[in-house]
Amino acid sequence: HEEHKIVKQSGKYRIVIADSATSISEGNKSDIFICASHCGLNVGHYAVQAGVKGMIGNDAGKGMEDAGVAGLKVLDEKGIPGAAVSAMTAEIGVGPTTYETGVISTVNKAAQKIGVKPGMTAKEAAEVMLQAAVKAGK
Repeated sequence: HEEHKIVKQSGKYRIVIADSATSISEGNKSDIFICASHCGLNVGHYAVQAGVKGMIGNDAGKGMEDAGVAGLKVLDEKGIPGAAVSAMTAEIGVGPTTYETGVISTVNKAAQKIGVKPGMTAKEAAEVMLQAAVKAGK
């Protein structure tokens, strides 16, 4: 099982970094989960099942019919903020690059609602998501 790096914590809420979305589990239920996986449908389902408070992944170049970010809609259906960084700004498979150098390219409605926008750094977006989770207190 992949070790997640905790980069920030506020009460029970954390920003965690992983290389792969396949490492997400119920242990991440109070987390803003940052990973270097695409944001396809399966990744959206993993995040919803784990009950994360927010997620940022890689747009993987978006692909045909925006398949690389289709999971953001799955998150949106559950009111979970989700965003993807441009594949040109972070390395797929290397989680720390998503957080350190990633620039948001795509956001879902739940993320828009709390102030996450394309052009923000992933670090800024994660902080917005963390503060929203703390404020909501759920």
